[in-house]
Amino acid sequence: MTRAHDAARLPSADGAVRLARALELLDVVDGDAAAAGGAARELLAANDADEAATVALRVLGLSFRTHDDIAAETETRRAVGTADSLALPLRAAQARTSLLVMLSQLGRTRDALREAALAEAVLQGPETQLDLARLRVNKGLVLQRLGRSAEALACYAAAEPVLVRHQDARWEVFMLSLRGTMLAYQAKHEAAAADLRRGIALAESVGMTYIGFNLHLNYGFVLLRAGRIPEALQEITRALRAGEQIGVRLESAYADQADALLAAGLASEALENAERAIAGQLERGRAFDVAESRLMAARAALAANQVGRASALAAQARADFTEQRRRTWAAWAWQVELAARFAEGERTAELLRDLTRCVTRLERAGWQFTPSQARLQAARTAAALGRRARAERLYAQVSEDRFSGPATLRLLAWEAESERRLLLGDRGGAGRCVSQGLKVLAEFAGTLGATDLRAASASLGTELAAAGLRLSLEGGSARSVLIRAEQWRAASLRRAPARPAQSGQLAERLARLRAVTTQVQESPLKKAEGTDVRSLQRERVRLEEEIRELARHTPGSPVAPEAPLVLKTLDEELRGRALVEYVRLEDELHAIVLAGGRCTRHRIGSYQAVLTELESLRFAMGRIAKQHGSASMVLGAQKIYQHARKELDSMLLDPLRKRIAGDGELVLVPTGSLHALAWAALPSMQGRVLTVAPSARSWLAAERVPERPGPVALAHGPGLPHAQDEVAALAKLYPDAKALQGAEAGANAVAESWDGARLAHLAAHGKFRRDNPLFSNLELADGPLTVYDLESLGRAPRVLILSACDSALSGIHPGDELMGVASALLALGSKTLIASVAPVDDEHTRALMTTLHTELGGGMRPAPALAKAQAEHPEAPAFICLGAG
Repeated sequence: MTRAHDAARLPSADGAVRLARALELLDVVDGDAAAAGGAARELLAANDADEAATVALRVLGLSFRTHDDIAAETETRRAVGTADSLALPLRAAQARTSLLVMLSQLGRTRDALREAALAEAVLQGPETQLDLARLRVNKGLVLQRLGRSAEALACYAAAEPVLVRHQDARWEVFMLSLRGTMLAYQAKHEAAAADLRRGIALAESVGMTYIGFNLHLNYGFVLLRAGRIPEALQEITRALRAGEQIGVRLESAYADQADALLAAGLASEALENAERAIAGQLERGRAFDVAESRLMAARAALAANQVGRASALAAQARADFTEQRRRTWAAWAWQVELAARFAEGERTAELLRDLTRCVTRLERAGWQFTPSQARLQAARTAAALGRRARAERLYAQVSEDRFSGPATLRLLAWEAESERRLLLGDRGGAGRCVSQGLKVLAEFAGTLGATDLRAASASLGTELAAAGLRLSLEGGSARSVLIRAEQWRAASLRRAPARPAQSGQLAERLARLRAVTTQVQESPLKKAEGTDVRSLQRERVRLEEEIRELARHTPGSPVAPEAPLVLKTLDEELRGRALVEYVRLEDELHAIVLAGGRCTRHRIGSYQAVLTELESLRFAMGRIAKQHGSASMVLGAQKIYQHARKELDSMLLDPLRKRIAGDGELVLVPTGSLHALAWAALPSMQGRVLTVAPSARSWLAAERVPERPGPVALAHGPGLPHAQDEVAALAKLYPDAKALQGAEAGANAVAESWDGARLAHLAAHGKFRRDNPLFSNLELADGPLTVYDLESLGRAPRVLILSACDSALSGIHPGDELMGVASALLALGSKTLIASVAPVDDEHTRALMTTLHTELGGGMRPAPALAKAQAEHPEAPAFICLGAG
């Protein structure tokens, strides 16, 4: 039983006893709000008009803070009114100390400061020093939210020695948490972290576990401002877990998580979290927090190219901040509004004037990054209006931060310097600035260990990389275009994923996920047995969230910057093969061909036009493979297939036909959705030896993977009628192979058999998860083998053949950063992967695989072996050879 309940059973006749009981409840309300609130009601039921009642009403108000701000303010105001009516100025001042925070949460900052002034007038004697210190902590919070940082710091400085002297750990922890957060906004990261670490240690030393939520949340915010994203996400997760345990509302954690995800380039996910926060805060009437979350959502929407949504959210946030007299925050919201106008294409004198005024307000407010963002947009607007001198001056001001500060600020500064050089006619200098900026981006990506964070971080360099590519396309040679394209392309795949520190926890959750997923897939049977399938689906979602979180907490490791791609070396390694790399700038698609020491550029045309035909091809291949629909519908799909393959052949290959004439081997580097193209389906590619790679650098790295001895691993998953016969036939070709079949072919057993194998083959159902590519999987006896499972491999198999639908598909981020089963294995060191980019027919696949392995067993390389197999079995064009063939 809690102390609150123990107190409620004390005798209630004596006023002194009632007061003592109420004060005890005040001490425990933060740790057990429900029990303390209930006990306070019992006190008030006996007497609601004595000194004890003033304290009990304050307790009742505080007990509502986590879920009902209106009720909290109402009951605490009753405490003030009761104390005033009883002529108890100290109790009224103490109640006002709590009330002012509640008012600020509701956006009534003027009323909050008025209550603070009334309380402060009472708390002037030496005997009220501790109460005055506590008031100053809460007043500092309100001032901090208003952007009056110097006044807030003065409040905290005045309160700190008094709290320490009185050993008031609870209020000292609150003060440290608030001050640490404010110092983080001011980029004083070391001081901020010191405050939060001290607060966490102090709270733990006195058993204040109930405030772990806010402490870990604020520490996560501090780490985020210091650029330590994996650690920040870990602290935010700790806050969420602590909040769940004590039953507090989690909106503030969702908002902070949105901030961290946006910093890593995951704009859409950040927007989801911000909108989740807004919904909860609106429900509670938390106007102060709603305004900040709306601003967060506006920033995320802008980064996700939802410009109209961003504009509306920012406008509403600015109106909220203005009403709340939070001018510093209103300036930031205005900056996002103006950025949305710029993103919509506005380049007017009015926008330039507004941006200039906004910069002044942002600098006056003390924001670190936003003034540079607004100034860069002003520079671009001035340049578009022909005001070159003004644009050059603005660019120069932004570029001053090239060598110091957070990575995002330096990236912006290099972008500004590149545009300034271009404005002055220095194209070479502009290009060098792009290269320096992309180095900053690579360093930042190196701080991230998780695959999805590293892939998403490429989006932060979208504008800079596009500027560099535009420079090369407009005035450079084909060689310069290829080198520039390779600077940004698929960089994360050239680094193996970091191993999570919590690998044991990750493995346990992955095993549980397999079990739950298997149960969900058996849902008709489970329903018949009376099992609640919806609870299993909820658990699957929860496990996926926890797995993703654990992986994202992994920090990266510093790496040396990559040297520029040397085309002479690349050409030598090609050994007579031709490399075709597709490059896209907005809707313009180009191809660069490197063959015989000569590099040429070829305009392909509209990327969207190519996508239209690609979508038709993929639709038709799926229907034909699965024989969906009536005979006439399948016949219609065959006609669509024939038309689309011819159109794609003409679009993608006709412009470079002379450069790739003959039957020589090709190395193809697609871009965007072309990574999902079944190249062997194109008429002129039938029978030709093709290798597909995420980038020229990736191909070069795979080509250099050495031969190594090792076992052959064969396995099949459930639900494929011909899989057992397929594996049995292959086992005859590889007498030393380890074959896993039936229940033996579980996820762990298959992964272990792959570790260090020279050749591995798996026949299984494959599933590509567009919503989260790292949960793309291969179906095995005990459930799905996901990308997260694969990332635990010590050594990926040198050659891996996946006889599975869609197993070569990947989620595609800016910079052609790929996430999926195939891309994960290439990043882990596989030399060659043969897999499918579309649904495949079982019979045709089995025949293809038999021929493929017969040729491999005879010593043929994977790419020629696949080409020969597809020539004999043209019904299976969906398989591609990835990596190096």
